[in-house]
Amino acid sequence: MVFDTVMGIEEAKKEVLKCARCGKCRSVCPVFLETGDETRVARGRISLAEAIFQGEIFYTPELRDYIYSCKKCLRCQAICPSEVNFSEIIDALLEGIEKNMGIPRLARLILRHLLPRRRLFDLTLSIASFGQRFIPGERRGTLRHLPLFFMGNRWLPPLAGQTVLNKYSHAKGPANPKMRVGFFVGCLTNYVYPDMADSLINVLNKLDIEVIVPSQQVCCGIPARSLGDSTAARKLAEKNREVFEAEHLDAIVSGCGTCTLTIKRDYLKILGESWRPMHDKIYDINVFLEKFTRYDTTPLDSTVTYHDPCHLRWGQGIVEEPRKVIGRCATLKEMASPERCCGGGGIFSLIYRDLSMKIGEHKIRSIERSGAEKVVTSCPGCMLQLSDLAAAKNLSVEILHVVELLDRTLKENGKAATAVKQKTGAGNQP
Repeated sequence: MVFDTVMGIEEAKKEVLKCARCGKCRSVCPVFLETGDETRVARGRISLAEAIFQGEIFYTPELRDYIYSCKKCLRCQAICPSEVNFSEIIDALLEGIEKNMGIPRLARLILRHLLPRRRLFDLTLSIASFGQRFIPGERRGTLRHLPLFFMGNRWLPPLAGQTVLNKYSHAKGPANPKMRVGFFVGCLTNYVYPDMADSLINVLNKLDIEVIVPSQQVCCGIPARSLGDSTAARKLAEKNREVFEAEHLDAIVSGCGTCTLTIKRDYLKILGESWRPMHDKIYDINVFLEKFTRYDTTPLDSTVTYHDPCHLRWGQGIVEEPRKVIGRCATLKEMASPERCCGGGGIFSLIYRDLSMKIGEHKIRSIERSGAEKVVTSCPGCMLQLSDLAAAKNLSVEILHVVELLDRTLKENGKAATAVKQKTGAGNQP
């Protein structure tokens, strides 16, 4: 065993001791609620971690499955009366998998050699985008049913014809900007949801904010961290630090709750305190809009409902800001349990496809019962999952990002942006 060499092992051991085994996590864990399996809830995984730390059990494919099947939605951590930092424990277990069992070859190839090389990754996806045109599959709107992709039958949007990073590599902003803001794009936005990026940039430009889109930025690293590949995660973090530090920005914004959490929270673990100056400039786009801007809208005559992304609500405590933005743009009608997980989760939804869809069943029923015409969220991963769920149910509902809704309603005139150069703080984000 080489487990004691894992970074953060002592912190993880301390967190294990804080667990009172009360089982409150069982009442909210989306995986446990579907499986009823004690080994697939925080309390059960903490017991497994304790046994590993004490040398009573060892890493096996079965144990790896118990660890990988955690959605990392952070719901258990948010509700824990003992304030156990479950993220520390799961991170230590994931790194233990890497050191004791290794990372699957295909995943290692993608995470360590494709993702850090933007041009090579672009080329790979361009070939996939070209190839998907010739694969027969049922269509529903822009979504296609491609059974050969992503290990199962999924309704998928087409890959972007032009990536966000290529489109905005030489973009111009307002003549006299009040702030200079970097945009951390994220993989799904870059390759699948360029319209969301268009809206974010358009909104900020209208508010006299210059948006810088560093073309050499890479994946935030969450897929690597989800599989325990600390080597790949560090490589990606170091690359992003290099390209964003070079821009001398007033702030960094992201439209993805998972990306924001990763570059804010996880980069401090990976890069240490040298990341602190950049960490303090990072904002979820909803928080940034509420903190630094004032604007007028022409609200739509439309009813929308909002889905809380797990990494936004439970990971960063961001609840009211997106609702305030939406409230200026349309009539917000809350669905039942808007905080309930949609079942997405990136790598999780690929490995555990059927379980992912079972978790999502509750969400899509809530959306249907709300009667809303549009579903708004603030995470491209959630948008992908919700689109898949809606298509599978043949539910006619438009799924948008918050900034897309704002872009449709933001007035050109009469706006007053209060975005001024100032020392930016972290707001209410961790």
